[in-house]
Amino acid sequence: MKITLLALISAIVAHAELVETTIDWRPACDGATIEVISDGKKIESVRAYAIHSLVIREWTIHYVDGLAVSAEFRERERGKIKDGDRAGEDSGNNPIKKLKVFKAIEGKFNVADKELADDLADILSKAKNKSEQDAPSNGG
Repeated sequence: MKITLLALISAIVAHAELVETTIDWRPACDGATIEVISDGKKIESVRAYAIHSLVIREWTIHYVDGLAVSAEFRERERGKIKDGDRAGEDSGNNPIKKLKVFKAIEGKFNVADKELADDLADILSKAKNKSEQDAPSNGG
């Protein structure tokens, strides 16, 4: 009984709190950010988006035990009001025009489209760098 209780307490204490961090990604008309969720040691999830005047580009990268397992890319048409006093303003209707899902092998992605491969590599690099910066130091 004491061993079971000790194991349970150890598991609760060892569980790190999740940290959400937002990183500027790249220039875009209405912003571009990368959102990283980590436990202070390993990445749990990454979401990135860039909002341009006519298109919204979104990425979601899924992780298991700190290793990337899949990535989803969505490209949305940015809806605009066509008539009236508000013509040209955002309509809020942003239909998906392209959807791609990539599977990682041992944490690595093979993406044939160069533009998407560059996007993904940039996001993964920035997320990893930020996660490493947020990790507690082992010094003492």
